[in-house]
Amino acid sequence: MNAIRAVGDAHEGGSGSPLVLLHGLGGTWHIWKPVLPLLERRHRVIAPTLPGHPGGPPIPEGVTPTVEVLADLLIADLKARGITRAHVAGNSLGGWLSLELARRGFAQSVTALSPAGGWQTQKDYQAIAKSFRIIYALLPLLIVLFSWLLVFGVIRRALNNQAMEHGDRVPPDESRRAMRSMRDTRMLPALLDSMQSVGGIKPFKVDPPLVRIAWCEHDQVIPYRRYGASLTTTVQGAEGLTVTGCGHVPMYDDPEQVAAVILATTTRAESAQATPAGDAAERCS
Repeated sequence: MNAIRAVGDAHEGGSGSPLVLLHGLGGTWHIWKPVLPLLERRHRVIAPTLPGHPGGPPIPEGVTPTVEVLADLLIADLKARGITRAHVAGNSLGGWLSLELARRGFAQSVTALSPAGGWQTQKDYQAIAKSFRIIYALLPLLIVLFSWLLVFGVIRRALNNQAMEHGDRVPPDESRRAMRSMRDTRMLPALLDSMQSVGGIKPFKVDPPLVRIAWCEHDQVIPYRRYGASLTTTVQGAEGLTVTGCGHVPMYDDPEQVAAVILATTTRAESAQATPAGDAAERCS
């Protein structure tokens, strides 16, 4: 039997305990670039491009893309990279996947930044899915009309208005990359269909990973009041907090704050997981 090999575009850097970063729907690992240097001081950072996305592991032919399928492929890819357990941080779809990895016992800790999957009704789901379907349909035209205009910060800010407070901070080349990536995520419509039929995040209890759900204060894509408030019940034992001054995709809005939130989670998790051994040693002395 052939060994499983890592597939797809990914970033790896830094040293220390492993930390996996998961991007949102239609994106790539590149969205994490502003926080990578801050996180790599403490961790070996692995930022893969998600399955079914341009440059990521492909969805097998004939397989319907679902969040569970993405999680299966993601775990297989991480194990091929030598990662069998890790801290995980994710944004949007990546936040949902990070919670799924906690549910499966893969995650040592989780920081979910404005995770998807928290809707309670079909009406709430359709409100999110509709905006993604419209953007996906319009992107080929938007790329033609605006690609050369992305050198202007005011244009980048306007195009990223829903997702970020400071979209002008995204460099022109990264803006073009993001638009092409969303356009080329061919499984996006099918994944949205499967989300509707399968449903959102499955309820589970946080035991033993430390899970923190950090909602972005100015999230216009998945607003907290409509989609986040119920997640403390869905994910029992999760801690909630706010990433202040940021939109749905916060990495360019405030990389220092995003890194600090993630590092607070990983530090607390490692401290908590080290305590029993320390207590045992003290009792034996």
